[in-house]
Amino acid sequence: MKMMLFLGGVVCAGALSLLGADATAKYPTMLEMTFPEFEAALKKTDVVLVPVGAIEEHNAHLPLGTDAMNATAQLFHVQQYLRKAGVETILGPPLNIGITNEASDTARDGTYAYPGSLTISKATFVALYVDVLRSLYDNGLRRAFLYSAHLGFRHVEAIVEAVEEANRKISGMSVYATIESARLAAMKRKPSPNLLPVEGRNFEMLIKLLGRGAEQPQATHADGAETSWTLYFYPEAVHPGYQQFPQSPSSRFMEVLRTGDRTKNPTGSGGFPFENASADVGKQIADYRTTRIGDSILHVLKGQQ
Repeated sequence: MKMMLFLGGVVCAGALSLLGADATAKYPTMLEMTFPEFEAALKKTDVVLVPVGAIEEHNAHLPLGTDAMNATAQLFHVQQYLRKAGVETILGPPLNIGITNEASDTARDGTYAYPGSLTISKATFVALYVDVLRSLYDNGLRRAFLYSAHLGFRHVEAIVEAVEEANRKISGMSVYATIESARLAAMKRKPSPNLLPVEGRNFEMLIKLLGRGAEQPQATHADGAETSWTLYFYPEAVHPGYQQFPQSPSSRFMEVLRTGDRTKNPTGSGGFPFENASADVGKQIADYRTTRIGDSILHVLKGQQ
């Protein structure tokens, strides 16, 4: 079976066939560069954008690699936004693997309760990212910005730890993470010079676009919002028929995250309804995030001039 290797994970040709032969070319990263092209890019910038993903269930209509794919696509849009502002960047390698359980490294809770979800220990995650950042530094990159499309608590905690450790251990490199402000608040973490709060999910906007369903959404996982986001980035990857899927409230989804009992929410999704999901809604979500992520990065870079 033909396979494509991404740093940090493997995506099989079956999944990529959903996206077409030019799946990676649609949102090119440094993986598509030759070494002379990479060397030439270094003459224009020392800034790298690092997409952070995970491999986990996303209901029956979205690929297991949704978070990794969408993180890469979102940062590609951020890259174009920064370019219009006069800032060149390199879009770094997608690191597909993340943390999908919540209670501990070995717990079968979180989305790790569902088939196909993969996870690694927090220590492994931190060590992996610090090593990759050190390697990017060795290649001439001096400022790194991480963005994750996966927002599990332990996953985000590991990102914070990786950023802190990289700044301690890699002399001459400044590492930052753009993190959902609501997630930082829930973690009781205050913003810092290297933790950049971003209002990435505007629930008021999402309610207007998608409706609220049976209850006020508390999360957005494989729901109408994430489906729309994926429809905009990778329409070929979304399996048809999702509009008729039963709507799962986010409270039921989060109950599985706590207990590991996926029978409490067989769909594996939770949040906004599906019936109004569309690529146009996804574009509005992506544009909203692009502006806020891009502006947070520009604020840092302008302060360093």
